[in-house]
Amino acid sequence: MKKAAVLLITLAVILLCTIPAAAEGIAISSENGDKISLFSDIKVTGQSSGNVITVLGDITVEGMVSGQVVAVFGDVKIDGQVHGQVVNVFGNTVITGSSMINGDVINIGSLDKGKGAMINGQEVRILGESMNLDITSIVYLRLVIMLLFTIAVLIIGLLLLVISRKQYYEMALTIEKDFGRKLSLGVLSFLGASVLFLLLLVTLIAPLIYFIILVISAIPACIFAGKIILRYFSSTSSIYLEFITGLITITLIKLLVIFLVPSKELLLGLLLSGLLDMLVFSTGMGIHMYDRYARK
Repeated sequence: MKKAAVLLITLAVILLCTIPAAAEGIAISSENGDKISLFSDIKVTGQSSGNVITVLGDITVEGMVSGQVVAVFGDVKIDGQVHGQVVNVFGNTVITGSSMINGDVINIGSLDKGKGAMINGQEVRILGESMNLDITSIVYLRLVIMLLFTIAVLIIGLLLLVISRKQYYEMALTIEKDFGRKLSLGVLSFLGASVLFLLLLVTLIAPLIYFIILVISAIPACIFAGKIILRYFSSTSSIYLEFITGLITITLIKLLVIFLVPSKELLLGLLLSGLLDMLVFSTGMGIHMYDRYARK
């Protein structure tokens, strides 16, 4: 298991470094007709029956999308119709005057809505239009570390969902079952791993293994959160959309903790962030432990 995890993290680093330079991306298809890409753009000119998701790429819709449109670190241009939500995290969104969106428009970044554009849901803008933030160096450091970890979870998570799709699909089917037991197992596992990490901190391999454990633990926690959230917005969803929705939600909560807690209350901010991370990692570890040992 450790060798496989080290191999995956190495592969993710190689992909992160080489794919943008080669101007090539990773395309993933799901059973629901979703269009998912990493490091590349997606253009919809006809009809798309599923969700359209891109990471570090742009989305252009000049036709009709039946599902959701989600971009992370990319721009979105809607010049057509979207039946679901439009979510853009750290990017620019342009909605032309001839467009219609039946769901909500949630944007962290700038939103340019043309005259005549129809949005039947709510418009949610976070961090304002310009995203010029007046933050201290400590808050900036926390923000950078959090975003880098989020990107690592996103890339490695999508790779694992592709490589071990059957395993994660079966896990997702019973992910809400016996949550209390899973959380208890997860808390014990998280505390044990953290203590072991502190004892072996002087070694070079301990931080890498601990980082891998945290990343892998965050993946089922994001799927769990995404499954609960999407239940209220869509009758059908894929494991990819559940994972990305959960990751975005958890990231937004972390951002709120960072920006809403005054910078002079550093200890309070670190405490709240630590408790949130502990909940996320414990949930993920508990799901893994239950699926691998307790359920059997």
